[in-house]
Amino acid sequence: MKRVRATVLVLLVGGCSFFVAYRFSHTQTSNGQCDQTLWQYVYNPTRLQVLDPCISVTGSVEDVRKEADGDIHILFRLDPQFESLLNEKNVSRQHGDLVLEPICQGNVRQADAEEPCSRYNGPYFEPQIGQRYLASGTYVHDADHGWNELHPVNSMQPIQ
Repeated sequence: MKRVRATVLVLLVGGCSFFVAYRFSHTQTSNGQCDQTLWQYVYNPTRLQVLDPCISVTGSVEDVRKEADGDIHILFRLDPQFESLLNEKNVSRQHGDLVLEPICQGNVRQADAEEPCSRYNGPYFEPQIGQRYLASGTYVHDADHGWNELHPVNSMQPIQ
């Protein structure tokens, strides 16, 4: 009988741990949702298939690149509990990182992306390589490139 109770206790604790980890990986921003108005500034949004309208993840910035459409392209090394968000293209073409794509962060050098960013007024981010962040945004599959991203990024809060 003691062995049955111990087994039930282990299953209960394990199940609760899984639930907490799952809920943390699908946490919404503090106001209960991501700012969906950011989508009006996304260049060519039809290429992005929404997988989850608002998630939060933790990890570290590995690289930051400025893109021609004004966005920045952040390679984000996810903490282990979030690695299931990656697909094979994230592994093979993005060095095993999730792409974070804050929109309209810099000079737009692509003519057909100028109009959406011309009306943009934030949020703005200055991600630091090596810094850990809690990042929130829309989790999407980029059909043009084949990898998964947070795009647009809603917030990036430094953490220890």
